[in-house]
Amino acid sequence: MRNSRKVSYSIFFIVVSVSIIILHVSNFVSLSSRNVTARNEETWKKEVSSGRILAQGVQGVMDTRDDLIRFRRRSVYSHIDRLVDCLFRGFLDTLMWLTEEYYKSEESESYNDLLMIEKIIRKQVSIEGITLSNRTVNNEVKRIKERHDEIIDQGTTSDVFKRMMKLYEIENNLTKDVIKKISAPNREEDLIDILNVHKIKNKIMNKLTKVQYTFDDALIEAVAARVIGRVTDISRDEDII
Repeated sequence: MRNSRKVSYSIFFIVVSVSIIILHVSNFVSLSSRNVTARNEETWKKEVSSGRILAQGVQGVMDTRDDLIRFRRRSVYSHIDRLVDCLFRGFLDTLMWLTEEYYKSEESESYNDLLMIEKIIRKQVSIEGITLSNRTVNNEVKRIKERHDEIIDQGTTSDVFKRMMKLYEIENNLTKDVIKKISAPNREEDLIDILNVHKIKNKIMNKLTKVQYTFDDALIEAVAARVIGRVTDISRDEDII
């Protein structure tokens, strides 16, 4: 009987001991698992945080770069506007001279006209601190002389000046637009297509629909040729093409 009780106690002790051991092991495994999970979560959070910081840094650099590109583009466009407008103001100064009586006299010679136009253009360019090649200046002198001849052919009256100035303003603005299109960093159109005389003529004619005057096709073609020539000269001076 006593032996039976001893055996029962022994079995009970063994069962209890094993249960306690299992409980401790289970708790240890659970605790270790939680610690590993916590460390993994902490590592993951750090990696995510680092990734966000890196991504934000890269995005910040890209945004800054885009801003700089846009700023530089605006600066280039502003310079182009200033340059083209400088030539146009020089042209307007030559018109002041064109209306003088001595220019209309029979003693006036084409050679002297070109010299006077060049003098006025170079003075205007110098005043505004703009540098142009001799090629560009000489070609612009010829373009201005061509404008003068267009005006003289119709008569130097106030109505003629007003009418022709609409056309020349379009010529000036279109020159700026085309240069900007050529200098655009993401342009897809080929240079030859941009400077196609028929396309330039169409642009001029589209702009003329907004004014009350009409012009001969030959005159519009002459304006288109001047735009192409001026765009080419300035673009070469500015290393755009």
